[in-house]
Amino acid sequence: MKSLTLDRSASKPSVRGGRLNFQPAAALIRCANVTPVFKTGHVKKSANVHNARFEKHFRVRCQPAQQTSEDAVLEEDFDLLGTKISELVTDLNEELKGCSIYIVGMMGSGKSTLGKMLANTLKYTSFDSDMMIEMTHEKKAVSTIFKEFGEDYFRDCESQVLKQLAPYKNLVVSTGGGAVCRPMNWSYMQQGIVVWLQGSPELLARRVAKDGLEKRPLLAVESSGDDLYGTALSKITSLLEDRTKYYENADVVVNLESLSQKDTEAGAPTAVVMYRTLLGVKAKIQATKEEREAKRNFTIENADQLKTMRTIQSPAQNE
Repeated sequence: MKSLTLDRSASKPSVRGGRLNFQPAAALIRCANVTPVFKTGHVKKSANVHNARFEKHFRVRCQPAQQTSEDAVLEEDFDLLGTKISELVTDLNEELKGCSIYIVGMMGSGKSTLGKMLANTLKYTSFDSDMMIEMTHEKKAVSTIFKEFGEDYFRDCESQVLKQLAPYKNLVVSTGGGAVCRPMNWSYMQQGIVVWLQGSPELLARRVAKDGLEKRPLLAVESSGDDLYGTALSKITSLLEDRTKYYENADVVVNLESLSQKDTEAGAPTAVVMYRTLLGVKAKIQATKEEREAKRNFTIENADQLKTMRTIQSPAQNE
């Protein structure tokens, strides 16, 4: 494996020449025949990530992304959807304070597609962990890396990528489907907000079969005959049984199912999934604020019996 080393003297994480380094924020990375994942953005390194006040309070678990009665209408009316998204982004630009977003989920959930759209909408920088690993291996496909080096090796590379991205803000990071299975990866992702794209095995299998199993390293070796959907469904169901307990550690859960009669087979359009994601992130922030406020409001019973106790004003009251 080629080195994944950070050059911390520059301002924006990127991969160039097999190395994870930094480049000026205005630059773009382009790969042949690949839509650029790394977009112009403003990436700031937190001075002390582990003590950053905002990030450390994002610990209320599994805040479901809201789905309202108007969701079905929004799937039909993209002008209205665009307006709603713009309103959400205006609110979140201030409330997020640059907190990074990590997208997790099974194969076929649309992590990479959502990651690019979400980063572009929030003016963040998008990173795809699979693509970063491919670029450090002479652009070999993930399935090829699996075949040549094994899954454990690939997961080691994945963990290294997440570790080196963790200190930075203003990122949307699309992870591999199995990244959640390693506890160390959660220690990196929890510097931001973790979003789980949750879809039924049937929906995910339809998407994967349509794209072709050869692109999926965990499915390519099992693919045989013409029943691509059946092969995908069997494997995805098995993987979900093993991984769901890890996915449930996410901060926000987004349902991929469509409420429109037009998209029941394909699932909700990416723009709708992004809208649900933004709603979930906003709800997460609100829940965190309420939790923090609740901790400030407490009563000490029989305080008069504690003769050595003195009361001082909380610094939080001055915020």
